[in-house]
Amino acid sequence: MSTDEKLSDKKDALERIWKIRDYIQDLEDIKDGIVDFLNSRKKLDEVTKNLWISDVKGIYYSTVSAWELLYNMVSKGKLKHVDNSRHFLHSARGRLAKSISELKYYKEEIVFSLIKVVEIRFEKCWNAFYFEFDMLIPIVKPIARIIKVSTSKYHLLCSVCGKISVVYRIGTGRFDEHESLIYTGITHSRSLRKELASELFNILKNENLLEVHQFMQKYHSQEGLDAYCPQCDNIYCWEHYKAREEYDDGFYDCTCGTCPNGHQRMIDD
Repeated sequence: MSTDEKLSDKKDALERIWKIRDYIQDLEDIKDGIVDFLNSRKKLDEVTKNLWISDVKGIYYSTVSAWELLYNMVSKGKLKHVDNSRHFLHSARGRLAKSISELKYYKEEIVFSLIKVVEIRFEKCWNAFYFEFDMLIPIVKPIARIIKVSTSKYHLLCSVCGKISVVYRIGTGRFDEHESLIYTGITHSRSLRKELASELFNILKNENLLEVHQFMQKYHSQEGLDAYCPQCDNIYCWEHYKAREEYDDGFYDCTCGTCPNGHQRMIDD
């Protein structure tokens, strides 16, 4: 591609990204409407009201941060930092789920209308962002599903994009006094007993993802390996598992995933 073509592509991308501001403006408008509604609830205690308003504002401000990062990255040509923009967008979606669970405390018609509008407007933002993400970072099919980094560390890769989705390593966790087998998945990290490492690493050497999942069900939780779809026998990253946090009255309940083939399951409880 010539220099002129690259400059033209960059200009086109920046123009498209600039227009996302229109969707964000619509999101700001409904954010203000929800804040006004919450402020009008006289029987809601101030502490709860302020927390719920903070969650609503977080949807908007996280989306704005995602936009600013995306625009600056493209303008400066630093595409390797695109995951930072994704992070804020996913944070906004988490705040959205939390806010909706809080709003449902009120069984009023206006609440259902507010929820419907904010979902639609956020979805427009989400789709516009992901159009740019897909344009900027073409998906490259991974060569391997499991990579042995060292004798004490393994990576499990997303079968769609090749992103590191799960890490197993021997080390010291944040709250560990001694070395552990540390598991980092797409929803959380956890320290397991170090003596389990030899059993797990033998399974990983054979590249048997189902056995890894069963190992996690036995020693970790009934949800097993959070990044794994048993029906596909594949690993997926947070994005390609379409992971979504679910809340009940504003409190975290679980995370569910839907793989690219439509298989759904609870991946964290």
